[in-house]
Amino acid sequence: MADRGAARAAPEQGGRKGPGAGDDEFLRIELRGLEPVPPERRHGRPRELFFIWSGALADFFSLFAGALLISAAGLGFWDACLVLVAGALAGAAFLGLLSITGVRSGAPQIVQSRMVFGRRGAAIGGLLTMLIAIGWFAYDCAIAVSTAKALPILRHTPQPVEPLLVVAIAGFSFLVAVYGHRTISVFQHVQVPAFLIVCGALALFTFPRWNLTLQSRLAPGAHLAGLALGFTLTFALIVSWVTYAADYSRYLPSRSSGSRVALASGGGGAFSLVLCGLLGAAIQTSHPSALLPNLIVASVPLPFAYLFAAFIVVAELSSNYLNIYSAALCALAVGIRLRRWLAASVVGVVGGLLAALVLFAGVGFQGNYVEFLTLTYVWFPAWGLLVILDSLWRRRPLDPGELVARRGYWYQAGFRWPMVLALCCGTLATLLFFDQPPPPGQWGFVSPLAQHLFGTLPADLSGWAGALTTWVCYLLVRAFERRHQGAPEREALAPGGWP
Repeated sequence: MADRGAARAAPEQGGRKGPGAGDDEFLRIELRGLEPVPPERRHGRPRELFFIWSGALADFFSLFAGALLISAAGLGFWDACLVLVAGALAGAAFLGLLSITGVRSGAPQIVQSRMVFGRRGAAIGGLLTMLIAIGWFAYDCAIAVSTAKALPILRHTPQPVEPLLVVAIAGFSFLVAVYGHRTISVFQHVQVPAFLIVCGALALFTFPRWNLTLQSRLAPGAHLAGLALGFTLTFALIVSWVTYAADYSRYLPSRSSGSRVALASGGGGAFSLVLCGLLGAAIQTSHPSALLPNLIVASVPLPFAYLFAAFIVVAELSSNYLNIYSAALCALAVGIRLRRWLAASVVGVVGGLLAALVLFAGVGFQGNYVEFLTLTYVWFPAWGLLVILDSLWRRRPLDPGELVARRGYWYQAGFRWPMVLALCCGTLATLLFFDQPPPPGQWGFVSPLAQHLFGTLPADLSGWAGALTTWVCYLLVRAFERRHQGAPEREALAPGGWP
């Protein structure tokens, strides 16, 4: 059965055939596409995932998230610490558990989710992930270009330097992604410690201005709302990566400890988010209403400010590698027939063009664009929880070859409709409680239901509502499938599926 599945999967593989195909080596283009990594090609240790996911969260967004807990949510420093740690741990649980699915299946995350949603149902998440990954890649490039332009060597250069910077930053990002998994891992192993050392120096320079006794002055109701908003902000930062999780764990040996894989992946993301977030919150306590970049520049020697700006550029690259690599895999998973490295190149070019639009369209457009990208988080909690629950409770033996077989996991017209419906219900519940007011003068979305329930208080309970609704829906799906159709692990599929 596995042999037939592998044969049917050939058009999706996106790489050459024969011994050695898809070798995962530093500065050698990874040729493997969607096909699961066979046992003889597995390598590495779970601790490698710590650096990959630490790199994804070791950037200015994590610093800024901590600062927002003070400036936007109105929390005191120790309140901010509490929700920062709680949100990071909750998100890390999602990321860690989903990384285990990559070890067990050897397949990219969207391909692995075919077990849950059906072959075509999984393509919904693949398409959304691809578009969102390109969007964040573009915005990260715009941030990197704007930061690089502030460096003394570039500050007084002519305007045409910005298009060149877009080309250089986007080009380097997708070049690393074209080389693939192993090259990304090596770069992350170098960049993460370097960025954290710079953050340590930043802490030393800004420490005299910290006000760690800062307390919230909000009324009790507003204080609870601020805590809820702060939890969602930090939870969303990690959860927005969950559709990538298995992409970077699939090369680990199948005998790897699941607990170590989960701790390395989730721990890496939580480590950087908490460390950088606490630093951002501590710096913000010196002047709660000021902008974080201004506080940093006012607190450090000028040469270090330029060094820090340079490392912000490097940190944005760390996120970009993952965005391009996973967007390319998603492109293959939704049916775009290209080799993986070529798909990564196309994604990089498209993202670079979009970055130029974001950069040159004006500050107002940039603000509205990032608000739109923030709203796209609403489907991640439901999707991640469904994949986790179904992976934990599935009884049917896993045949990785079926994941890329043309008729594998076909269900009804390629959809496992009860699970797709559960995803829609969980996403709707998240959206109904979405309550993150945008900055003045910018576009944003606040759910009418949340506005009716909480008024002007930004009490965002979207993550809780989405997770709870999804859990209930999953239990109903299992009961329905057992009673009316037989559980998916026992059902007879269309020709080409499980016998």
